[in-house]
Amino acid sequence: MKIRVFLFLLFPFIAQAQTDMFDDEKVTKSDQEVYEEGAGEEEAKILIIPFEKNLFVCDIMRDLTTSNQMSANQIYHRLRNEIQLSLQAALKDSMETALFLNTDSIKNEDLIDFYAVMGYEYVPIPVEKEEDKKGKNLPAGRRGKKVEQPKDREVGIRNGQVVAERDLVERYMKTVLKDDAILNEFYSKYGINRFLFINQMDIKMDFSDPETAFIDPKRIAAIHYTVLDKNGKELTGGLASKHFAGTESRLNYIIGSTFYALSAEVLGKLVEKEKEDEEKDGKNRKSKTESE
Repeated sequence: MKIRVFLFLLFPFIAQAQTDMFDDEKVTKSDQEVYEEGAGEEEAKILIIPFEKNLFVCDIMRDLTTSNQMSANQIYHRLRNEIQLSLQAALKDSMETALFLNTDSIKNEDLIDFYAVMGYEYVPIPVEKEEDKKGKNLPAGRRGKKVEQPKDREVGIRNGQVVAERDLVERYMKTVLKDDAILNEFYSKYGINRFLFINQMDIKMDFSDPETAFIDPKRIAAIHYTVLDKNGKELTGGLASKHFAGTESRLNYIIGSTFYALSAEVLGKLVEKEKEDEEKDGKNRKSKTESE
């Protein structure tokens, strides 16, 4: 009888202890708050979408076909496949990757679906933020030097003369989807939540400085790219480029000397952007908690 009375008296303290152990905060969080906290923990899986044939810009094709004893079509496919493999190698330690190559379950029909909703536009390359010695972004008033933004091309009549000034703004080809429902479709079907579009590839002579172009010729390999999340939000995008010798036409040399650098640059921009977003989300959650 004494044991029963003891347990009866002890029960309220056990119940209170359980409430303290599980913490009031955990039982009072809304479903939305729990979802928002868990959303950031989802592992990234990225799909690499290659460029279309008409967006392979090459003004040294004659040299490439002669030097490599390959047709223009073979060269296009070789470079198109190699840049995908290079990007996969660069990204694989940070996230799971998927390609439109024979090694993956994703079908060529899926690629056709992507091309059907893809559009393009040339936009200015994002301007790098100037940082101080500690790596923090400087506000405009504290930057060491003022960088003037180049003006767009001016076309018209000036003093009775037709004027068409050179466009000094460096631009890249950006993907603009006509319908981003395909992203959620791929997320549901394959679990993909990042989409890396290789919009255009350039393999060409560098004439950015006409005075030295013939004295010390250089060639350039570049990819125009856009990265979207599963909701169609742009994570990053731009132009990754790498110079190589102006007299070099061997594909193995071009791929080996430039593609790794291009892929590393894309990875660096993506990781940097996602880190910024995580820090911003963390600050927003902290501010929200403090205000409650």
